[in-house]
Amino acid sequence: MHYEELPGHPGVVAVPVHPNAAAARALAPLLDSAETARSRAFRRPADADRYLVAHVLLRLVLAERVGTRPDRLVFARRPCAGCGGPHGKPHLPDHDATHFSLSHAGDRVLVALASVPVGVDVETVPADGVVRDVGTALHPRERAELAALPVSARAGAFARCWARKEAALKATGVALVRGAVEPYVGTGLAPAPGSGLRLTDVLLSEGHVAAVAHEVPCPTGPPDGGRQVTGAPVTAEIRRDSTRSR
Repeated sequence: MHYEELPGHPGVVAVPVHPNAAAARALAPLLDSAETARSRAFRRPADADRYLVAHVLLRLVLAERVGTRPDRLVFARRPCAGCGGPHGKPHLPDHDATHFSLSHAGDRVLVALASVPVGVDVETVPADGVVRDVGTALHPRERAELAALPVSARAGAFARCWARKEAALKATGVALVRGAVEPYVGTGLAPAPGSGLRLTDVLLSEGHVAAVAHEVPCPTGPPDGGRQVTGAPVTAEIRRDSTRSR
């Protein structure tokens, strides 16, 4: 499985599912027992392939970052932001300074790594009916923006908005447990500015849209005009062939 960092998006890797499905099946022994069981539970082969590509890619990229074998990575879950149960945001207990996020939809898988909390999301452009049904869950300003657009433009704008929103919620560890009204991210061609996050659209093709969000830490220096420390994604270039990590 070959993967490269997306130009202009440090720490973000995107791969298509279909060309990498066979390689992911060959690398499936890298997964742990829970991941293996999940991959075998899918009824549709396309869904199983998407899951395998996503989770094999995540292990390969993380292993390269932290300097270990992919099959030795141990994942855990933080407490859920909604109920406190053990099914919140995933993390690496042995490498807690490395933050990551995973998303897959359609024929695309994205992984983001950073030195600060990060969230990434990819979406396919939905049918008009999905926009009508799910759009009611958005922020009132986002709903108004969609309503003001021509019908033909609403699906793309909705997908942009939803990808930004999920990326932001993943970065904060909240996900969708508290709904999709907040934060306001906008439906326009650029994300709306927000507090505590740096939100960036990721340009993809063939009916997919994506976004990545990085937490911006609060200033740690004295309150006398000291420079604010801003969150920065991992800047090491990611360009590997999976055969080197087996």
